Amino acid sequence: MKVLVIQIKMIGDVLASTVICETIKREHPNCEVHYLIQKNTFPVVENNPFINKILLFEEEKYKGLKGLFRLGTELKLEKYDTVIDVYGKFQSLLPTYLSGAKKRVGTYKWYSKLFLTETIIPDTECNGTANAFRILLAKTAIKKEVQQIFPKIHLTSSEIETAKNQIASQLDVSKKTIMISVLGSGKNKSLPNAYMAEVLNNIASTADVQLVFNYMPNQQEEAKAIFELCNTETKTKIIFDFYVKGLRGFLAVLSQCDALVGNEGGATNMSKALNIPTFTIYAPWINRTSWNIFEETGLHEIVHLSDYFPDLYKNKHPKNFKEKALEWYDKLNPKLFADKLQQFVKKISQ
Repeated sequence: MKVLVIQIKMIGDVLASTVICETIKREHPNCEVHYLIQKNTFPVVENNPFINKILLFEEEKYKGLKGLFRLGTELKLEKYDTVIDVYGKFQSLLPTYLSGAKKRVGTYKWYSKLFLTETIIPDTECNGTANAFRILLAKTAIKKEVQQIFPKIHLTSSEIETAKNQIASQLDVSKKTIMISVLGSGKNKSLPNAYMAEVLNNIASTADVQLVFNYMPNQQEEAKAIFELCNTETKTKIIFDFYVKGLRGFLAVLSQCDALVGNEGGATNMSKALNIPTFTIYAPWINRTSWNIFEETGLHEIVHLSDYFPDLYKNKHPKNFKEKALEWYDKLNPKLFADKLQQFVKKISQ
């Protein structure tokens, strides 16, 4: 059997969808599993033992209708038995159809039946909906009840050793290290600067830890602005310029941290895949049950506006309030979750 999984989206989604590859491979060890992703997401699947081949979706090569037909032709040459389209948009549905696979599985939409042989309707009410959705796709594809598993990142011993050496040369190894997702991917996924500074002050006053800022190069000025808003004691505990080479380097360093605190996003998902405790602050318009895996283990904590102001949502899905993100962020004052954060920091500092 030869299976292709398609997830041409962001890093967190690509990492999450590796559970499909692993589930299929565990149930059918001799199956050949391929994974179609965007090039920039490759580091989170590198060295994954449940994926036989990585295919890269090149934006320029497969641009427009002509490009998608080209991709479909290339997939057809692979002679897949099954294609699982996790992405679920025209950009992936057309190549899935053109692949010629006898079994084509994806999400139900009014138009998806034209491209797929089997569709599923995700359960949007359960905890960890993003993971449950992917397990359901795998289960549907192989027609078998399967165990729920979770994403994992597979680092090499040499990568870990390099990270340890870098940490030893730049940080105080006698202290606990907390990675800080100081900014989200955009303003509508980032706690306001003054509030984030208050979060950092709370951590710094709770335990003698070191705080490593994690941000994109184009976010440096805003990250610096948050640093300047922190009090003097907190500033002494912040490591602002801790640079690593590439995403694999970041993952290796993250694997050696004691926790990650900050805005929800790819870094949170990567931390969980590395079994690193997380304290995640969700954007008001993001569904808190989508990615909240492992909460029952006590390793991970989530903060969401709906925890404190449930009536705001009027029993509607948070995505309906995306346009209110900046206004509603002002309501998520760090004082609301100060005790919860302190308990988390004390626990990981023991």
